[in-house]
Amino acid sequence: MSVFQSTEELYHTMEALFERIASDQELSDRLLEGEMVVRFRWRDPEGEATIDLRKAPLRFTLGPSDLEPDVQMTQTADVSHQFWLGRLNVLQAIASRKVVSRGSVSKALKLLPAIQPAFALYHDVLRATGRGNLIPTEPIRRRTPWWQRLRIRRDRPPIDVSVDEDWGIRLVGEDLVLPEVGADGPRTPTDSDERAIAMVRAMIRIRVFEEHLARAYAAGELPTEAIHLSTGQEATAVGACMALEPGDTIVTTHRGHGHMLAKGADPEAMLAEIYGKAGGLCGGKGGSMHVTQASVGALGANGIVGASTLIATGAALAARLADRPTVAVAFLGDGATNQGMTHEAMNFAAVFDLPVVFIVENNQYGEFTPLDRHTRAVRLADRAVAYGIASTRVDGNDAEEVFDAVSQAAVRARRGDGPTLVECLTYRWRGHMEGEEAEYRTAEEITSWQALDPISMLAKRLEARQVLSDEVVSEIRREVDDDFAAISQRVKDAPEPPLSGLHEHVFAPEPGALYNPTMVPLETRDITYSEALREALAEELERDERVFLLGEDVTQGGYFAVTRGLEERFPDRILDTPISEYAIVGSAVGAAIAGRRPVAEILFSDFLTCCMDPIVNQAAKLRYMAGGQYALPLVVRTPGGAGLGMAAQHSQSLEPLLTGVPGLIVIAPATPADAKGLLKAAIRSSNPVLFFEHKLLYLHTGPVPEGEYTVPIGTAAVVREGSDVTIVAIGAMVLQALSAAESLAADGVEAEVVDVRTLVPLDTETILRSVAKTGRLVTAEEAPRMHGFGAEIAARVVEHLPPTRLRAAIRRVGAAHVPVPYAKNLEQTAIPGDNDIVAAVRTVMES
Repeated sequence: MSVFQSTEELYHTMEALFERIASDQELSDRLLEGEMVVRFRWRDPEGEATIDLRKAPLRFTLGPSDLEPDVQMTQTADVSHQFWLGRLNVLQAIASRKVVSRGSVSKALKLLPAIQPAFALYHDVLRATGRGNLIPTEPIRRRTPWWQRLRIRRDRPPIDVSVDEDWGIRLVGEDLVLPEVGADGPRTPTDSDERAIAMVRAMIRIRVFEEHLARAYAAGELPTEAIHLSTGQEATAVGACMALEPGDTIVTTHRGHGHMLAKGADPEAMLAEIYGKAGGLCGGKGGSMHVTQASVGALGANGIVGASTLIATGAALAARLADRPTVAVAFLGDGATNQGMTHEAMNFAAVFDLPVVFIVENNQYGEFTPLDRHTRAVRLADRAVAYGIASTRVDGNDAEEVFDAVSQAAVRARRGDGPTLVECLTYRWRGHMEGEEAEYRTAEEITSWQALDPISMLAKRLEARQVLSDEVVSEIRREVDDDFAAISQRVKDAPEPPLSGLHEHVFAPEPGALYNPTMVPLETRDITYSEALREALAEELERDERVFLLGEDVTQGGYFAVTRGLEERFPDRILDTPISEYAIVGSAVGAAIAGRRPVAEILFSDFLTCCMDPIVNQAAKLRYMAGGQYALPLVVRTPGGAGLGMAAQHSQSLEPLLTGVPGLIVIAPATPADAKGLLKAAIRSSNPVLFFEHKLLYLHTGPVPEGEYTVPIGTAAVVREGSDVTIVAIGAMVLQALSAAESLAADGVEAEVVDVRTLVPLDTETILRSVAKTGRLVTAEEAPRMHGFGAEIAARVVEHLPPTRLRAAIRRVGAAHVPVPYAKNLEQTAIPGDNDIVAAVRTVMES
């Protein structure tokens, strides 16, 4: 039965309420700050009211009105009754279509903190009109913010729980200081003849190095089955790298030995790396496909085809933001020009006129497939036309011609004229990788290209110019052979990496203050989750000039208006990007390596699947594979979750998908206070952070401390004390858990609610202490229950608590194992709510 039996009864009550609101000067003034017209439309019984908040005095009309509303909210009279009682979760009501909103909803919801005093007035109106029986007898308990309960938790008697976790995050007293990338880069002789002789020597060094690798592989001396040699392509590596300044950077491919040596990498340390020795460039953690020496400007080889383009683009972006006159070079093969990430990187670099040079080593084959069978555009330089960037095609076996082309491209880049694509026609004499059995080339083809040996060609030209003789070339070869004989013997005798270093370099050392609870300001004000995020971004942009924000439409606020207004304050550090998730996150990775602190916004978390490689294979792994030579301080912010009728491709909760990837920090705050404090901590972190923001939380309002504070990473919060059952919740499900706990309290069940806040690293001890106290556990998440994060929480509890501590089997609450459906009734059935948590708790209590 409806609370109000007729429209007249509804109007009588609302008129009394609105008159009380209008006569309360302080309340009325706060509402008038909204400067808008709000219309409520009711069903069962039918009716409407229009409230004019544009100027004093506050005016309202019951029934039809000629005013054009800025926002209209349609609901049943019963739902409206719950709202004025202060018992309606407005965001959940909108998501479930209990309230249908149209117009400036976000602007209207900002009035929620201001309208809260009206809830008490509504109680008074119900009593004055003889409807006091409609007031619930059980009052809503006000929750104490977590920062005001720190002393309570510290004073609890200790509970014997055993946790042995090593996340690999070493806490230090201050920010991590790393050597400058490119500080030790080599210098190229300015005299053309001296430079040409140096080119011959460098090419011979590369040739000898890789000939040794071929022999070592054949003899079974290398700890790998994947060695990719560039024999025959030395001129491209040497010509390109000699065209660069010491501080310029390169990013190369799985076939990157030549590029690394040409950029000045230590040959002995590089050989040790490929042998898997402790003294290797990366401590034996990268190997042949990932050799890195950041100190010479070599940001590393990369096993993902096309990834070099994204990282180099990011390094170029970092240079532009820091106003450094440096150039970034991406080496890539002809096969990489068919990768989507390559095209996204080139377009991104073109849009921002970045100082990057894309060098395509067209060695005629993408692995085993000839060029004309993997693309119709066989003149690869022509692809630059699509992005409006300069391009050229050169003889990749002529080191001097490559040098000239890359020199001109570097000059253009430093001048601010943007990127260049340089196609180098060359050929690899050996297979795609050593030991391959595929027969896809003729002996005649190989012989014809070997006749164009880049070392011999340049040596003969220099001999004709009377700069170099055969005897000198032979002497250079003997010297290099002797050097490598000695180097190789030392490397073979060197020790392997100690097992104690297995977990080292997964994460960069972190300032301890980011992980340890500290007292925060107690003065608060109520603001929305969205406003809290905006404050965090603004404060960190102000605090650290290395911080910048990039993403789609971020200067306009993005899809959910979180970043609105930031561009006015920080015009050079708020970057609107193309719709290119690979480029957004991939360039953020490169910029982070090069010393910036990017915050990348991905429009919906569903679209993380469009940039998985930069997250999973680059951000999470590059520091480890480089043996800790650099950090990756980047944040990827993204809204997730269902409830807005956006169907399966815009409604997923993908947090559990990424918690199993070593090297990533994963955060999902539930409250405005935590959203601000954790985002500030994430931006200050020296590691890659995935920051999940549930869409339904953006307009959620709550107390946020005044002044400077951060929320500790890796620390859960007990947001409601209880003694009968522990509910561990993630993200927006924390609010559902609190609602469920209030319902359970009416039945005499006191639930303790734990907000994990950070999924990785997970505060297992707080969860264990709570479960050890209550003896019962229910987990709650919006992601599908199957393989969900709740299973990880349950497993840790079972592993660490004695069986006698648990009074009942653990229950998990999660979404149905289906894609999120569109129809509202199906969506609401698929995703869990507070009623599902209540049902799970009751099952636990009864067992």
